[in-house]
Amino acid sequence: MQAFWIDATHEGTQERYGEELRRWRHAFADAEGEQGAGGVTLDPAHFAAAAWEAATRPAAEFPYVRRHSRVLDAACRRPEEAKGLLAVVELAVPAPVRVPAGWAGWQHEGGDDRTYAPPPYERQTALTTLELRVPVPPDRLPTPTHARAAGLPNLDDAQASLEALVAELNTIVAPFLRELEGGGDAGAMPEWLRTQIEADKATAESAGGRAWRYVPAHEGNRLEFDEERGVEAIGFREGDLLQPVEAIHVALHDPADVIARCEAALALLAFHGRDCEECWSGVPCRSVRLLATGYRCRPGWRDEWALPPVGEAEPGGEPKRG
Repeated sequence: MQAFWIDATHEGTQERYGEELRRWRHAFADAEGEQGAGGVTLDPAHFAAAAWEAATRPAAEFPYVRRHSRVLDAACRRPEEAKGLLAVVELAVPAPVRVPAGWAGWQHEGGDDRTYAPPPYERQTALTTLELRVPVPPDRLPTPTHARAAGLPNLDDAQASLEALVAELNTIVAPFLRELEGGGDAGAMPEWLRTQIEADKATAESAGGRAWRYVPAHEGNRLEFDEERGVEAIGFREGDLLQPVEAIHVALHDPADVIARCEAALALLAFHGRDCEECWSGVPCRSVRLLATGYRCRPGWRDEWALPPVGEAEPGGEPKRG
């Protein structure tokens, strides 16, 4: 699991990064008392901080340095009177206490990256972040070479600095992400499961939290979201949005139904976290593991969390009979 990586999947990303270096050339200017050449700093920490800023700050369709969905922010700067860098990474993490009903937490924003984002401002929201401060010694950073063009940093030097920073940060941040995503021992699984359930509940609440209704063909063949919104003419001809059976499935799993199920699952988790002897020992009990199995198609699921078939022994235990 990586916290950061350099994007090599989209064509032309390195060339676009080279263009950003031109726009951010002022960040590479050698400071007073600092060794430089052609107006560009040769200080490894200063150069690396500027290279990181150029790769992460500008808004771009394809960011050159990409990051895990839990990473909310990552900045590299030089503290006063320090030779090295200080990297500050902010992660979205679950609340350390039980959040009362009606409060929202982090939710996944759309897109393949499923970025963690706060709910709309009009909702009661409780957000928890974890700030990691990572010192990066200057001897772990490459020394830039003389600029080939006055005032313009070399692209290959900036690339080398980014690679060094990505490696350093991944070493520190990735273990936190593994724990947050349930990639550690079995004891991390309940928190991963709670995150999945809370995310589903937040999404359903953002969708209005209402019950949806399927109106059968003889009454209009319609999927109603509320009194004013709905999908009409379902299944009348090829190319329609939904077939009737699909519309019925959607209506059965509407926001109101999802919220009810999520609240029941969260209550079950709260019970096991408080009153279950087996869970108090640090290892999730069979009931919690069965509940987690329902989320086995989600990112972060680990095969070792699955229960063996009935009658087979778990590692170090007696055969289970259900």
